[in-house]
Amino acid sequence: MSLIDEVKKRASGTPASEAAIANAEKIIGYAFPGPLRAVYTNVANGGIGPGYRILGVEGGYLSDEGDSISELYLALSDSDPYDTLWQWPAGTIPFCHWGSGIYSCVDATVDTAPVIWFDPNVREIGEPMEQQFTPHLNSLESWFQGWLNGDDFKPGRSGS
Repeated sequence: MSLIDEVKKRASGTPASEAAIANAEKIIGYAFPGPLRAVYTNVANGGIGPGYRILGVEGGYLSDEGDSISELYLALSDSDPYDTLWQWPAGTIPFCHWGSGIYSCVDATVDTAPVIWFDPNVREIGEPMEQQFTPHLNSLESWFQGWLNGDDFKPGRSGS
């Protein structure tokens, strides 16, 4: 059984339109990694998964602050006049919210699409950005499989 078939057995909703996915990718400037794109086209436009759920594209599940995945990426990518060291890494797409500003992010600049924790609570203004990011899993596919297996995805816990 394929990963997407397993995800469908666990959760489903209304898939995103190809136009909405393409628009989000255009806004972000990177294509969604295969597993995330497949969830959007075949399973649901966000609203599934662990934590506070996977964010959707336009017309789908929004963050608790009302942002789609592309809107959140743009907000995080903005400069901060009060924090000159703030610089969101290009292609690091926050896709699953855990609360308290913590997100699972996927690195869309790498073919394997590794998953990274983003925790803004471990950094003060003016401190290095890098301390907010912790490697979590080697691939987005591993992340989805871990969710399906019931792995503990509490922020700060890493795997392979």
